[in-house]
Amino acid sequence: MGIVMAVDWYGADGQPATSDEAQRLLLAIGERLLAQDVIHVGTEVVVVSTWFTVIDQGFAQNGRPLLWQTIVSDLTTHADIGQYTTREQAKRGHAEAVVLISKRLRHLATRPRGEEDP
Repeated sequence: MGIVMAVDWYGADGQPATSDEAQRLLLAIGERLLAQDVIHVGTEVVVVSTWFTVIDQGFAQNGRPLLWQTIVSDLTTHADIGQYTTREQAKRGHAEAVVLISKRLRHLATRPRGEEDP
């Protein structure tokens, strides 16, 4: 007999959702995208996206489910850089990520060739 894992699904309001509601949300990709920015610096292109996950990504320190996620991607990398319990936190986290990634890319674009980062 295998181990059965319980999955907790949520609506965008943070309230538990039924499996039917969760399936609809998971398929409604456009509804789950909170924000997306494409950052161009020189030849580098990085996309910062913040999504409603529907599925709890793990509980935050305050015991609330982590339902929002900010992801940064380029042609070779895909990284989760933030998880949030509320839509408002996710909006702030997304904006902060855009600023951070933009600064980092500008820094990399202006350093002399061959210079390594510490």
